[in-house]
Order: sequence, then structure tokens, then C-alpha cells
Amino acid sequence: MKEKIKKYIKEALVFIVLFFILSTAVSLYRTNSMQIGDGVCRDGVQVVYFWATWCPVCKVTSPNIERISKEFDVLGISVRSGSEEEVESYMQKRKLHYRNQNDQEGRMAEQYGINVFPTVVFCKDGDVKMAEAGYMSTFGLWLRTWFLSL
Repeated sequence: MKEKIKKYIKEALVFIVLFFILSTAVSLYRTNSMQIGDGVCRDGVQVVYFWATWCPVCKVTSPNIERISKEFDVLGISVRSGSEEEVESYMQKRKLHYRNQNDQEGRMAEQYGINVFPTVVFCKDGDVKMAEAGYMSTFGLWLRTWFLSL
């Protein structure tokens, strides 16, 4: 019985590693096809999170972004989400404290070619290294950001 459990654990770990490698490769490929300008990034390692208050997937991704913001540099960009006061109120209600810039008219998102929300852009030393669209777990966000910081 112990041997079977060890075998299943080993298979699960191999699957997780292979899945991470494959998903990272797909992300890198997709990043090349996106039109994200490097002007969105600063020096060092940074996560830029394009999100919206009206986006249902953002509601479950934003707490994960909040968790990694405690350890990494995060900039949220709220797109077409209302006035400064409305966005601030939304963030306070949900206990979101990462830095945020309000893109009330959606110009920044348009400038950087972002049309899917949420989109998370991973930057290093001013360059876009990877971008992901859709839900990301805390672990997935942390792992990608940690990898860039090496």
C-alpha cells in the first residue's frame, strides 16, 4: 500500500512540474503575440495587473494579487471602472491595498494592447517578460514572479 501511495505522489509531482513548464512555455509564446509595450514596466521585478471592477474573473484574481503584493512590486491598473472614488471604495470593501492607477477611459489598456481582463504582465528591468490573461492562482503568480527575481 505504501508503494502505491509513493507512486501516486511521484506521478502527481511529475505532472505538476510538467504542467508548470508547459504553461510557462505557452505564456512566453502568447506574450510574443501580444502588443504590450515595454513602457508599462519599471526597473526591477514588477507585476502589472490590468483589471476591472465589472470583471467577474478579476473578483477572484484580485485577492491573489493582494497576497503577492506583500512580497513583490505590484501595480494595478483598473480599466473603465469608474471614478477614482468608486475604484477606491471598491478596493477598500475588498481589502485590496496594492498600488493602483485608474484608467478611467481605458486609454492605457488600449495603448498596451490589453483587451482581455484580467491580464497580468510580468516585468523585469523595464522589459515585459511574460503576460497571462485570465485567472491566476496565488501560487502561480508567486512562482512566476519569484522566477523572474532570480
